[in-house]
Amino acid sequence: MGASVVLYRGIEKTIKNQENTIEEKKDKIADLFIKSGFMLPEDLMEDLYQFYLDTGTGSGSSNITEPDQLRELAYHLVDVIDLFDMDYDEMKDPLVLEEWVTIKNLFSSYAEDVEDDLLTYIMQFAIEKGAFK
Repeated sequence: MGASVVLYRGIEKTIKNQENTIEEKKDKIADLFIKSGFMLPEDLMEDLYQFYLDTGTGSGSSNITEPDQLRELAYHLVDVIDLFDMDYDEMKDPLVLEEWVTIKNLFSSYAEDVEDDLLTYIMQFAIEKGAFK
């Protein structure tokens, strides 16, 4: 089972849990996301999650107050994990330029801690998507 499938299932379970507040759900999803990126430095994953929490996919998610808003952000994180699993869906192409720039910058900062083949895979996409302009 791929990391993105595990993340997806964890997200659903977290969001459906009526006992937790939105903040507790954000924290749990952060933990799931960071663990799903086991192939990467934890600090990189934390920085990336914070980017998504602060900016989301361009819609600004720092004001998340509803489970559906959190679900939308969390599902987008599944697409990000697919990228890190080297299984990015080019047909769907869910990441926008702002994300590619952030991913490129973070991976540049942590390059020595990332496996060469994964770094190459991600940077090739970042180049194709215009993150180096």
